[in-house]
Amino acid sequence: MPRFPLPSRGIEDEKAVISGTDFRHMVKALRLGVGDEVTLFGEDSREHYGVIYSVGSRELIVDITGSRLISADPVIDITILQGLPKGEKMDYIVEKATELGASRIVPVVTERSQVRKTGKHQRWERIALEASKQCGRAKPTVIESTLEFKEALLFKNESDLAIILHAGSSLSMKEFIRNTLQDAKNIIVLIGPEGGFSQNEVLLAIEMGFTSLGLGPRILRTETASLAALSIIQFQHGDL
Repeated sequence: MPRFPLPSRGIEDEKAVISGTDFRHMVKALRLGVGDEVTLFGEDSREHYGVIYSVGSRELIVDITGSRLISADPVIDITILQGLPKGEKMDYIVEKATELGASRIVPVVTERSQVRKTGKHQRWERIALEASKQCGRAKPTVIESTLEFKEALLFKNESDLAIILHAGSSLSMKEFIRNTLQDAKNIIVLIGPEGGFSQNEVLLAIEMGFTSLGLGPRILRTETASLAALSIIQFQHGDL
């Protein structure tokens, strides 16, 4: 059953009015019409089931037939501080990190970033929203504004555990996460772009309280490292 975000006006008299981009997608792309079933999800972690009651030129009305609480949203808060990669790699990271349960993604400009301005913030928000529809989340991954490296380090103050992934680290993330006694519910993971972090950046992050960890003997691409880190954390502390 197709899933769409609940309109901002909500549900009134057991009906929801869909307009704008979602209306066009439902009618033009999916060719949905009167009698078709749809699911609407809200940020209150509820899903609403309904049947399309009428279709106009600019909006359609869904007759709500039932609702339920959903549990696909992550049980721990994971923030990915992602060094800006080249090309469309960030699109992939946003989509897959949303599926894996990242709470937010912060694009970060580092010393070795080959990309420093993108103008793609709204695009990444749309990708996160579409990925949320697909995987059953009620709250899409938040895409924060792009920050400089030193600004991004300040997220440490909002976390129980802050990690910087560094290929030169002798401490394995898998072993650290598995053996740590800290019951972390708010975790920050800092990941470099192509070429990784400079030594100065690693030292600065450690001074700020980040733990330097590695992902094993192989050097991973930045988009692979992001998803591997998320998977390890979710397996040990979360809901994978």
